[in-house]
Amino acid sequence: MAIKTQGSGLYFVDSITVPATRAIIKLVCPTGIPGVGAGARSNIPTTCLDETEEETYLLGLAVPAQMAIPFNFDPRQVSHQILFDLKALGENLEWTVGFSDGIAAPTLGTDDVMVPPTDRTSARFTAAVADVAIDIATNTIVTGTLTLQRSGKTTWTWKS
Repeated sequence: MAIKTQGSGLYFVDSITVPATRAIIKLVCPTGIPGVGAGARSNIPTTCLDETEEETYLLGLAVPAQMAIPFNFDPRQVSHQILFDLKALGENLEWTVGFSDGIAAPTLGTDDVMVPPTDRTSARFTAAVADVAIDIATNTIVTGTLTLQRSGKTTWTWKS
């Protein structure tokens, strides 16, 4: 079995638009969400000085990678406008990728923590906005790339 990508979404917790209130915002029109996962583990060298053939390693900690998320840029969209403020803020925020096997959005639970829906598969992680780049070219639409630097573990919720 496989699931389609159509209907997937990327959500984040906004505390900038109205500082006293936290809200969940859905990013409008991402065209891909690459790199959802835990990140590759680092290598801890264990090679002895007398080794002459191959280096040896133990697996270390997972290193959360950056995610470069392309999107169709629309300056009228609040979810696009706020990305620039989030970059300037430079703080880790909660993010959730909701897969297309359901439609419910995440909600805010106690202490304003993002709670993933149970009727769709989702991946929740913490990340800071490392960059927002806007690309303009001849005979096409204006696009952007949201670069997130993940921090810590990705938590998966499987559709029940």
